[in-house]
Amino acid sequence: MYKVVIVEDEWLVLQGLKLTIPWEDMHCSIIGEASDGVTGLEVIQQEQPDILLTDIRMPAMDGIQLAEKAALLWPKMKIVFLTGFDDFTYAQKAVKLGAADFVLKPTNADELIRVIGRITSKLDEEKQRQSLQERMELRYSWEHPLILEKMLYDMLLDYAGTMEKEWLLEYGGSSSEEFSSYRVLLLQLDGLHTSGAAGEQLKQGIKEQMAVLSTLPAVRIHENRYALVVNRIIDRAPLTEKLDQLSPLLPIIAESHVLGASEPCINIEQLPTAYQQAMSALYQTVFVGQERMIWFEDMDRQQDPLRTNYTRLEELIDLVKWGNPASIKEMTEIWYSQLIHRHTDGLEARRRFFEYTVTLYSLLLRDSELRGIVLDSSFSLASAERVEETLELSLKRLNTSLFEWNRKYTEQSDTHKKSGFEEIEAFIQAHYAEDITLQSIAERHHMSESYFSRLFKKQVGTSFLEYITQIRMRHAKELLTNPRLKIYEVSVQVGYQDSRYFSQIFRKYTGETPTEFRKRLGIESLPL
Repeated sequence: MYKVVIVEDEWLVLQGLKLTIPWEDMHCSIIGEASDGVTGLEVIQQEQPDILLTDIRMPAMDGIQLAEKAALLWPKMKIVFLTGFDDFTYAQKAVKLGAADFVLKPTNADELIRVIGRITSKLDEEKQRQSLQERMELRYSWEHPLILEKMLYDMLLDYAGTMEKEWLLEYGGSSSEEFSSYRVLLLQLDGLHTSGAAGEQLKQGIKEQMAVLSTLPAVRIHENRYALVVNRIIDRAPLTEKLDQLSPLLPIIAESHVLGASEPCINIEQLPTAYQQAMSALYQTVFVGQERMIWFEDMDRQQDPLRTNYTRLEELIDLVKWGNPASIKEMTEIWYSQLIHRHTDGLEARRRFFEYTVTLYSLLLRDSELRGIVLDSSFSLASAERVEETLELSLKRLNTSLFEWNRKYTEQSDTHKKSGFEEIEAFIQAHYAEDITLQSIAERHHMSESYFSRLFKKQVGTSFLEYITQIRMRHAKELLTNPRLKIYEVSVQVGYQDSRYFSQIFRKYTGETPTEFRKRLGIESLPL
């Protein structure tokens, strides 16, 4: 839908324009109206329409003056003037302003429909050209291999959106066939002891050998962990043979190495699942002696409520964000006591414990607010030197990490600070409850709206609307823990005047309504 604002000082004419024209049939929506140029400019600043339909002669500020000011702010906006036969001088000025068209008064509905139709067709063409230009720019940027690795990284860790998936298939040198049959392979290198140019050259050589297994590049997940989407050799026997050829090189650069492989997968949507399978397999190598390779299909995956209860894991993640060390420790100790009670065999209990840790870690990486904190930590999922430690010590180590993430999350309002954007983010953090817009922030920092939007997404990692909504939802959760606050009061305090709309947004971002959130935490509203 294209957005339309009408500025007309004659009430009957304004109503006629609104009611007699089939706007929706022309893919248009009237989002604002005004009876004079001054008010009209305010409406335009707030709504940023695609089309402005304005009378030329009006009090306070005429249509020409309005168009001059509006065109400076939104040069792509199409302006249609309503004019009389005696407004020739005004019409000349309008032509210089680049008016999209004129409609004579009294207005003929059929003529206006034809004019709007021509304008929307032109807007469609401009939108197509813009899309084509963006795609060409994107295609060019994909020539850099690091871009492809970044997209694969996001896909594997399950925080790429639909558009990223489409880009990966269309521009990444990839196709649907490349993900029609594959495994995810994870290589963990512990105790790296090569450095400098020679070490990097050796690592590059290993990458080249891994390229025999895949049409896609290896992705560096952490300092000592690499992922590969193996799509050239899928069957286990020939894949094992190729990996055996790679194995002699690995001890040269690391004291130990382990490999984990997922089950065969058949489409790009399964990449995150395949990655988690490979990670689970990778960690199982610490339980099987000298075995350096584990296949996920060989693992014992008997159903166990302690392993599949994602709700409890999500609650623990919520506590990392909104709770405190005491509440985190209480939850992990409840789970741990159930684990020990259910699995009396020490080795089996250890397996279950580390599987729980692997799953928790994967979910933490999918949380946009915690991802940076978790990745920056020294938390390790495959540390062979700790295999012999007691489960009590492993639990203590896990809690220490959870406490640290909780502390960092509490201290910093955003986990993705980027150079040059601290001032902007600080302003948003301080004024999130106000009616701040992308346009107002862009103007505050003397940037065009479109440029600022692209720069913000690049620097912060998310769109402006997504960012401010995340801030509001975080503060809403904090306020909802106060039983004396009504839900509509929380709504207003985080920037939403309509409490029903607030509840819809809250549910979209958290998966539950504010009432359900309170109920799950055992919070009941108290009378004032």
